[in-house]
Amino acid sequence: MEIEFYGANCFKIKTKQTTIVIDDTLQSMGKKSITNDKTSLFYTQLRLADENAVKNARLLIESAGEFEVGDVTVTGVQTRAHIDEEGQRTATVFQFMYNNQTVTVMGHIHPDIATDVAELVSGTDVLIIPVGGNGFTLDSAGAASIIKKVEPGIIIPSYYADESLKFEIPAAPITEFGKVVPLPVDEPKDSYKLTQTVDDAGSKSPVVVLVAK
Repeated sequence: MEIEFYGANCFKIKTKQTTIVIDDTLQSMGKKSITNDKTSLFYTQLRLADENAVKNARLLIESAGEFEVGDVTVTGVQTRAHIDEEGQRTATVFQFMYNNQTVTVMGHIHPDIATDVAELVSGTDVLIIPVGGNGFTLDSAGAASIIKKVEPGIIIPSYYADESLKFEIPAAPITEFGKVVPLPVDEPKDSYKLTQTVDDAGSKSPVVVLVAK
């Protein structure tokens, strides 16, 4: 799987047969939507759905369940969103599996994750997790607490300050996350290809920062 970042919580995951787009809210934030009739579109929360992106998508999924999308197996678990009252579950955590490797996308969830979410996410090869905080999504401390619980192989932070986007609620800079979880010293990457296990890479839970396209 190859992972590309487009800003906010928007990602593209590509395999040989399938292209998946996550949380395409770009048009409402001042950029061009990346969804087209060849992409399967997932939203981690119903309120995020963009009318233009939905209209263009080949397939739309915005709820929990188990799905086969091309050559990718998807599992979605309902959970409490960051702004939900206790007892509400309006967010969905999605895990994508290809060639026995997993990419898990956290949306704007509450840091006190439920047991079923922890079981799904535990040990995932790649964890994509928001860090921008400010009351709307996970902040650095909340993200770090989840990372500690689930021990992913690779961490890709999302939803942090980006001058090219118009955030409805301002997001904290990624340097705030770096104060809690060490950031890589090398330059941000254009994309991340999941081609080997973390054990092969010789490190545990490193952070990969992607350049927003």
